[in-house]
Amino acid sequence: MSTGRTVALFLIGTLLTGTLFGATAAVGADRSAFDAEYTSNTFEEEGVYTETTAQIREDVATDIDEILDNKPRPQGVRLTLTGEEVAEQGVTEAFVAGEMDRMIGELYRYLHGERDDLDIQIDLTGMKATVSETIVDGIEIDTPTLVGSKSDRVDSERIARLSESESAYQDAQVDLPPGEREDISKDLEANVRAELSDEDEALTAAVLAHQQTVLDGLTGEISYEEYVDQVASNEQRIKEELAASAVGDVRDQGPAFGEDADPESAFAPFARAIQWGTTATWLLPMLSVGLIGLGYAISRSKEQTASMTAGALLWTGIVGLLVGFAVRPAFIDRLRPEQGDPGPLFDGLVGVIDGTLQTIGQQSVVLFVAGAFLSAVIVADRRGLLRPVREQLGMGPKAEATGAAGAGGETGGSSVADDAATETATGQPEDRSGKS
Repeated sequence: MSTGRTVALFLIGTLLTGTLFGATAAVGADRSAFDAEYTSNTFEEEGVYTETTAQIREDVATDIDEILDNKPRPQGVRLTLTGEEVAEQGVTEAFVAGEMDRMIGELYRYLHGERDDLDIQIDLTGMKATVSETIVDGIEIDTPTLVGSKSDRVDSERIARLSESESAYQDAQVDLPPGEREDISKDLEANVRAELSDEDEALTAAVLAHQQTVLDGLTGEISYEEYVDQVASNEQRIKEELAASAVGDVRDQGPAFGEDADPESAFAPFARAIQWGTTATWLLPMLSVGLIGLGYAISRSKEQTASMTAGALLWTGIVGLLVGFAVRPAFIDRLRPEQGDPGPLFDGLVGVIDGTLQTIGQQSVVLFVAGAFLSAVIVADRRGLLRPVREQLGMGPKAEATGAAGAGGETGGSSVADDAATETATGQPEDRSGKS
């Protein structure tokens, strides 16, 4: 083969090596870093969901403590849980994991060009119902104190006896002079409104309704069964209103991917890169096949084309193995800051990068093995070890011609497959003497 063709084949082989490695990297990234499910699973394995849950619990606990400390609460209503306990029970890791999976899914749909807008913040509004239920379960209501502390004309001990039994309910009732009940009712309402904030009208209304039920019980206007049912209903309503008032001021948004006011613009370069990378997963393999075909068109030698392909596979495999196993640990260590904690999201992203490099390394094992196998086949064919295989495949005449050429001393520098003598119509090797 001429020097020009040899140089051309070398250049094509070099380009083929780069193309194969690019295809390996693109396919590896598409199976890992470009995949939302892989990223979600990696985040979970790296503890991102657990750490993010702890961060949100800390924020919610701070909010709850500040809200309950500053929000007026009627005497006789007590929260038995701290903000930390409320957050621990109300903010579940399952909720945070679901929100982060949703957020990652939306982010990847944007990166793959499937949507134009981007929301990369954890929405805590769905969590508030659970937090509210936790607060409700942690509230205790002392009805005698809640009503009796609001007026000197109402006896707390008498109110307490109303709930003991039906006979105690009857004994605790009192006869009030005309107009006395209305005066007590106005007194109770004035004290409740002075104790609670004007903004908590729903809570105020619930407490006032509870006080009216107690007055109905004291004056015998309702039966014992009705009294017990209404007291239980009123107390539940007060708990729910107090919880709703507290949760309403808890933050609606959790941690986000970055602090950019315009996330679409911030992630636009990554979207272009990922979309190009996705295209490369099919474009580069096709280009590799085209380069192999071009190598054969130039060399007209199956063996030299196979040798070029084997060399490209081996070099691609070696480079990929170095990237995936030798260089990767040091590279990942360089990504992590020496001081400070960048946060759970950073750890998750580093885990995705680490997994992507591992995937490239694993794929490179296949390429290296393929290149080594193809090289072994070429060497075996040169040494005539594949003659039985050739004969079974109907390629026996080429093996015989090769032997004849060897006996005549012809080497020519070309491959066994392509420089073997061809048979004439009589079945004898064609005389090629005098050919260059």
